[in-house]
Amino acid sequence: MPSDSIAGFLDTAKASRVLFPEQVEHLIRQPDVPLSDLSALCSYLQERGVLSKFQADALREGRAQELTFGAYPVLDVIGPCPGGTAYRVLHPSLRTPLVLRRFEPNGFAPADTPQAVVERARAFGTLAHPNLLPLLDAGVHHDQLYAVLEQPADAAPLDALVQEVGGAMPGFLAAEYGWAVASALRVIHERGGCHGEVRPGLLLVGPLTTKVNPDGTTKRRPAPNASVKLTETGLIPVREPAAFSPPPAEVLAYLPPERLDSAERSPTGDLYGLAACLYLMLAGRSPFAAETLDELIHKVRTADPAPLHAVRPDVPADLSTFVTRMLAKQPADRPQTASEVVAGLAPFCRPGVVPVVAPAPVPMALPLSGVGAAAAPPTPSAPPAPVVVAIPLDGEPEPDAWGVDPRVFTDAHDAPDEAPRQTRRRRMTDQEKRRAKLWLVVGLCLHLSAMATAAAWLGGCFNSSQNTAPPARPAGR
Repeated sequence: MPSDSIAGFLDTAKASRVLFPEQVEHLIRQPDVPLSDLSALCSYLQERGVLSKFQADALREGRAQELTFGAYPVLDVIGPCPGGTAYRVLHPSLRTPLVLRRFEPNGFAPADTPQAVVERARAFGTLAHPNLLPLLDAGVHHDQLYAVLEQPADAAPLDALVQEVGGAMPGFLAAEYGWAVASALRVIHERGGCHGEVRPGLLLVGPLTTKVNPDGTTKRRPAPNASVKLTETGLIPVREPAAFSPPPAEVLAYLPPERLDSAERSPTGDLYGLAACLYLMLAGRSPFAAETLDELIHKVRTADPAPLHAVRPDVPADLSTFVTRMLAKQPADRPQTASEVVAGLAPFCRPGVVPVVAPAPVPMALPLSGVGAAAAPPTPSAPPAPVVVAIPLDGEPEPDAWGVDPRVFTDAHDAPDEAPRQTRRRRMTDQEKRRAKLWLVVGLCLHLSAMATAAAWLGGCFNSSQNTAPPARPAGR
């Protein structure tokens, strides 16, 4: 039987919905469960993944009220997030892992408020699009605002993958990723909203595969069916101008120049952030890098990034020019809508990866007015079809580090607009050419041998029977 302290520990765990009653009954019946030492029991449960260290410590220290928030069992503290603290929680009934954010009353001061963030999250965080990570819940519990998001099990931020893979991605794959994000931004912009912070750290790529290197280390890369999702929709707070209150360098390097002196967000600012992400994907490095925040602010305001065609000569010139236009310092010099970016990137994607015909417009609710809303939203349209990227073609060699063959790139400008684009065939190596010639000669010899054998057989060369008359029967008596 468990000791009094252990019995109280298990009762508190059940009352806090950390453990189900059937789990406790099953544990008590196990022969190897240490029921006389609370510390040993906690270690036993942690080793088997039944409890997290956060849960065990909270139960032992009398902080059981921290183990649930609303109906969500809390597994662990992730750490600070914009405006508050993020927690790893479970779905109340499905028990799937989620992320819960609890916002502090003054967490977004002075430029924003938690109420405005939750309002934007409800308006834009639930938009249905295959390349948006959806918001699952948002509201108020015990006078504290919160939001609940999905936690992808097998995905990684784009900037982490670029570092881990250690190089730029093929041009067509970068165009497909950019196309997918632009199509998601189009849905947000057409409903009168803005994302506010498009950067690689908020682009999740997954699912992933793990490759074992010769030295035994592992490296992740996108799986053949990987896709990219834009996160934090509706949850980006309105911040003070970056020049007065600089954000971290990984955020500042992807902010448009106008955000240095103004807190106002715009669709063209989102497109600038997407262009900076495209630059990272194509060049393998951020468009701007500096040792100090002041130097980085100066570069974002005045400097031009190194030309893409100089960093990556293999990238089509038209794609390089289009990304450079998206990175223009003046908003008026950039593409004005996400639809324009979708159309501009489509020619550089592989045939069949992106939809060819735009979806028909459908009536939508009126856009949200208020903080973070665009002034004049264009005519809304239905969300585009799901975008699946990084699909290698059949018969191609082993994919490169990004999960695709880098030689598979179709330049849409090589063929007339009315003609369907054809995938370029891979050139044969010299060894493959010699092998093909050898098999051609062998096949020709076999064919000639078969023809000669057939002619000989028809001519009777293989008939060895003798034409002798049968012996005559003796006449009967």
